[in-house]
Amino acid sequence: MSGQRMSQVIVPKAFTALPADADKRAVVTALAQALVSTKRITPEQLTVVVEETLRRESIGSTGIGNGIAIPHCRAPLTDDILCSYGFCGPGLDFDSLDGAPVHSVFLLLTPPQRKENHLALMKSFASQIRKEHFCEFLAQVKDSKGLVELLAEFENR
Repeated sequence: MSGQRMSQVIVPKAFTALPADADKRAVVTALAQALVSTKRITPEQLTVVVEETLRRESIGSTGIGNGIAIPHCRAPLTDDILCSYGFCGPGLDFDSLDGAPVHSVFLLLTPPQRKENHLALMKSFASQIRKEHFCEFLAQVKDSKGLVELLAEFENR
C-alpha cells in the first residue's frame, strides 16, 4: 500500500461545506464530524481527532498555500488512512503560509503504524498541487464525485 493516493483515502461521503466565519477548531470539528457521520470513526473518537489535530496545528500551520490546508493527526483510531474534505467558497483564515484564504481543507487521519504511508501520501499530494490548473479545478469542485475524479485524473498525469 506504499503507493496509496489521496483519491484512495478520501471518504467521498465526508464532503462538507464550511462556513466562512469558521475558525480552525470549527473547521477540524466539522470535518471530523463528517467522518463520524460516515461511520469511519466513532463519536467518542471525535474529541481525540480534534484535539490531536489542533495540537499538531499549533506546531505550524498546515495551510500550505494555493488555497489549500491539510490539517492532520496521527492517532490509533483506525487501521486505514482516512481523509475528509471541506470547501469554503469565500475562503477561511487558516494562517496559510502564503497569507491567502483557504478554500479547500483535507483532514487526514493516520494510524501511527502507517507513518511511512502518510509521508508518501503527503509527498504525492504536494506534487499534484504543483501541477498546472490543479488548484483552479479544485476550487470549482462541487461534490464528492467531482473531487475523487479530479484527484484520480491528476494522480495519473
